[in-house]
Amino acid sequence: MRTLRLLALVAVVGLCLVPLARSQDAHYWTNHYGTRATLLGGAVIGSVLDLSGTYYNPGGMSLIKDPEMLMAAKVIQYPHVSLVGEEGSSVQFNSANLGPAPSLIAGTFKFRGLGKHWFGYSYLSRQDVKLGVSVSSTGTRDILPDAPGLEKYVTQFRLEEKMSEPWFGLTWSYKVRKNVGIGVTQYIAVRTHRASIQTLVEALDSENRVAMALEARQYHYRNIRILWKVGLAVDFKEATMGLTLTTPGLTLSCTGSTGVNSTVVALDMDGDGAGDDFLAADYRDRQPAAFRTPFSLAAGMTFKLQKFRVYLSSEWFAWVRPYTVVDAAEFAAQSTGEMLSTDVTQELASVLNLGIGLDWVYSPRFKGYASFNTDYSAKKPGTATNLSLTDWDIYHIVTGAEIAIKNSALTVGLGYSFGNREIGSRPDILEREALVGFWDPFERLKFRYSTYKVIVGIAI
Repeated sequence: MRTLRLLALVAVVGLCLVPLARSQDAHYWTNHYGTRATLLGGAVIGSVLDLSGTYYNPGGMSLIKDPEMLMAAKVIQYPHVSLVGEEGSSVQFNSANLGPAPSLIAGTFKFRGLGKHWFGYSYLSRQDVKLGVSVSSTGTRDILPDAPGLEKYVTQFRLEEKMSEPWFGLTWSYKVRKNVGIGVTQYIAVRTHRASIQTLVEALDSENRVAMALEARQYHYRNIRILWKVGLAVDFKEATMGLTLTTPGLTLSCTGSTGVNSTVVALDMDGDGAGDDFLAADYRDRQPAAFRTPFSLAAGMTFKLQKFRVYLSSEWFAWVRPYTVVDAAEFAAQSTGEMLSTDVTQELASVLNLGIGLDWVYSPRFKGYASFNTDYSAKKPGTATNLSLTDWDIYHIVTGAEIAIKNSALTVGLGYSFGNREIGSRPDILEREALVGFWDPFERLKFRYSTYKVIVGIAI
């Protein structure tokens, strides 16, 4: 029965993984908008380029004499996320989706008698995540060193996530002086996020007795909010500079659902020689929900060096204190009466991202681009909250060119992003002190992230 008792402890490890259904919202610089801004890695906060400025720095829009339309911009990406297991017999099912990257559509409109005022509109996909990964393994090993014989086991870890967050914006910009502009973009953001996670542990002992532990959790929430991005731009002869600040979101509507299913069969949890079956399940719909975003402050400069331009940008995102995203009442476990919670919670650390871009003119009709920028995770190390999964740091590299064709410009480029991270420590639902020294089948799982981009755009 000692073997079954250990298997019970292994099964409890699955409970510890239940909170891992989390989101890509722990990164802020994953997506870039507009062909030139994408080639420059988004390091254009201090630049006056085109209509992508409605997002990067609305203060510069009044300084553009004839902004180019971005309707034809297109970025095709191939994001790939893999989940690698420690066991040699493990089989991975990875997530890879070829399709368009989050895009920007922007334009302008005018009012008579307001020559120094600039008005525009924009639509962008701020978040767009489709993720489905799993890892399964079978094997035989001496799980309990002081017991004779080997135990056969089966394990599976599965994670699925889908999130979208479009932003709809209206921009106003005013030319304070010939080379100074201020502006603000008001956005309405609609965020829809759903995720589910499942862990399974099955074992067969030397006496052909089967034990099983199944853990599953899911959540969904929908948030509608408004926010503002305020910008200042200054255009000198040899350099341009910009400052922006983005406000936290002001929620207009937010509801959510959450649920958990924890089932343990034929496991000796207390060492009395008898199986201690366990069942705790609860699902709640239309629960009170909230979603918070941080205040951010950004600065950038562009240096004009004859045929070269150097773009530098940085953005600091404030921390987000612990809060409850989906707030559900506690429920009693069906088998024991123990009170448990299915709340979805969140906490984010402050982050500073940096970017550098370069363009150079080969000829009047050909211009080259290259860029690099960081995309650090805002997931706070050691946090007990359970919404953010993506604690790996991502790095983006892009290169490309712009070719002038009559009155338009054709832009092409290639990009690569990468990052990886072991799951490592994770927040617990049940105490894990009793598990110290025992085999954890999911301890060394590793996420590997990469994205390839093909950039094609026409500015008119």
